[in-house]
Amino acid sequence: MRKFFLISLTGAVFLIACNDVKKTSDGNFRKAISQYLEKHGKACTWIGPPFPIDVSEPEQRLQSGAAGQMAVLEAAGLVHSSDTVAPTPSIFGPGAPRRVKRYEPTEAGKKYLQQVPGVLGQSAGFCYGDRTVDSIVKWTEPVTMGAGSQSEVTYTYKIANLAPWAIRPDVQREFGDVRTTVAGISKANEIAGLQLTNHGWEVPSR
Repeated sequence: MRKFFLISLTGAVFLIACNDVKKTSDGNFRKAISQYLEKHGKACTWIGPPFPIDVSEPEQRLQSGAAGQMAVLEAAGLVHSSDTVAPTPSIFGPGAPRRVKRYEPTEAGKKYLQQVPGVLGQSAGFCYGDRTVDSIVKWTEPVTMGAGSQSEVTYTYKIANLAPWAIRPDVQREFGDVRTTVAGISKANEIAGLQLTNHGWEVPSR
């Protein structure tokens, strides 16, 4: 009889624990969003085409666009440059040779470099931190959508492992998205759509 009581009690505790993960609560929502951000929460600034990146002499004189960005990234130690000759880009194939400043990531820069496939080819960027949940602000009452329930959760984030170069004034001046993200730590509200599954609340993968 005592053994049966212990087994029943263990089963009841297990059922309560399973039901708890399906409740609407700060803890459950924080856990779900945190799990999502572990995979999709990198804070990155994207600069366009993959490395190496060539900047022509006319572009260097203007010091705008890619020329300005590369100069700042070189000052921050993420890329290094060399003078070389490369064909002029053309939709009809390689054009006449021109003198360019060629930029490639440094060993330090490779720690932060991301090159991902895109519609028009690879895109390159540098990631400077990881978004993590700071606080759960509010959530909507769950509504039934199809076979499950969904809720919109408003939260604030903070950035862990913030790269030192991301707080440099020249980097923030040239890369407005970095300045906006870093300045918005724990201030800007983000919204995540959560879905209730058999395992509890989750942010659906995009």
